[in-house]
Amino acid sequence: MSSTSHAEPRQHPGTTFPADTRRLRRCHELDVLRFLAAAAVVAFHWLFRSSTGGNPLATTGFEGVATLFRYGYLGVDVFFVISGFVILRSAWGRSPGTFLLNRAGRLYPTFWVACTLTAVVVTVLPGDRFPVTFGQWAANLTMGSEAFGVTYVDGVYWTLLVELAFYGLVAVGTVVGLTVNRVLVGVGAWLAVSFVHHAWPLSTGWSRVFVPDWAPYFAAGVGFALLAKEGPGADLGRRQRAAALVLTVVSCAWAMVLGVAFADSLTAKYGVTFSGGVVVGVLAVTFAAFAALAAGVTVPGAARVAILGALTYPLYLVHENIGYTLLTIGNVHLGLNRWVVLAVVAVAAVGLAWTLHRYVEEPGSRRIGHWSRALQARRRRHSRRASLVQLWRAGWRAAPPGTAIPATTAAGAALAVHSRRSGSEPREKVAYAGFTPVTRAL
Repeated sequence: MSSTSHAEPRQHPGTTFPADTRRLRRCHELDVLRFLAAAAVVAFHWLFRSSTGGNPLATTGFEGVATLFRYGYLGVDVFFVISGFVILRSAWGRSPGTFLLNRAGRLYPTFWVACTLTAVVVTVLPGDRFPVTFGQWAANLTMGSEAFGVTYVDGVYWTLLVELAFYGLVAVGTVVGLTVNRVLVGVGAWLAVSFVHHAWPLSTGWSRVFVPDWAPYFAAGVGFALLAKEGPGADLGRRQRAAALVLTVVSCAWAMVLGVAFADSLTAKYGVTFSGGVVVGVLAVTFAAFAALAAGVTVPGAARVAILGALTYPLYLVHENIGYTLLTIGNVHLGLNRWVVLAVVAVAAVGLAWTLHRYVEEPGSRRIGHWSRALQARRRRHSRRASLVQLWRAGWRAAPPGTAIPATTAAGAALAVHSRRSGSEPREKVAYAGFTPVTRAL
């Protein structure tokens, strides 16, 4: 009889991912890229979106140079690629419950505090551009108020619903078991849905599930994660690596196509030209950076500024409407110099982000991490224990006709251990569910 446990099937090269993701090196280069993306989004909102369009959101004093910052919205695209890269690595080797617990613990506590703080600030401070009702605030705490037809407390929250949709798809993958082959098939099918959507649009409900407009960005991140040297890269077969490469290239190309289309929609919305060439250029640089990261390229000194990457999530949550309100107060109500106002508001936003990270995000992550490790340990204990059906099948295959399963065999010993755990007396011939002894003569 093979010594391989029947509870832990033999793994084939290229079909699994390291179960212990803690062995993977933290990509500090991603922290830098994440912060640059967040800074671009902040600049887009404060210096372009605030004063452009038919409904200005703030008075900043920089209206004359607003168009210089119009491409900062592409930071959101970068965020989605980063999510595809990081979430795939964090999900592998985890159960659906563990994965979802980690994601919820990472997002929700900080979001609840930031959403509440935003609602209070825009309500208490002077200005009536961002009114918030109690019902609106309560619906926003779900992070999916759009699905209920409720306006967001802060405009940036729409991206969180997109992230949740991606997490849901990954969670489905953890249910069936994540392997390289399954990911290649699943992501390929997701891209196919995105292609079909732009020929025959999906309903609103299905669009929220599959987020077809943003699928290629996540898919590109997943592709780079598969090709990375740290992870399954060293174990991929030739065909798998070729498939992952094709998937990544197609995802990047499709993301550029959709990026140009979205830029055209912004041109119509704001009356300012958004160049498709600039969009393609920014995305090309982004994908080149991920290709270098997948190849193992490191940036000296990146670890020293890793804290900036840790601040991006809380900064993203609090910068927009609170920033608009403070910028207007400084420029209109106090009449201060625009550069002074911008600097003070920027310091305030970063300080607030640090406070949320230090006193909400970090403690919450530690607590969730403890629960997650306990859940993983319990899952590992149960996965190592073969079921009675598995043990019965093992003995059935191993025993010759007319022979009972002795306790000296692997299956018999395991059955005896199972009997002791269940409180029954260990026997060489074990009755299964009231039937006769487990022999091949049954």
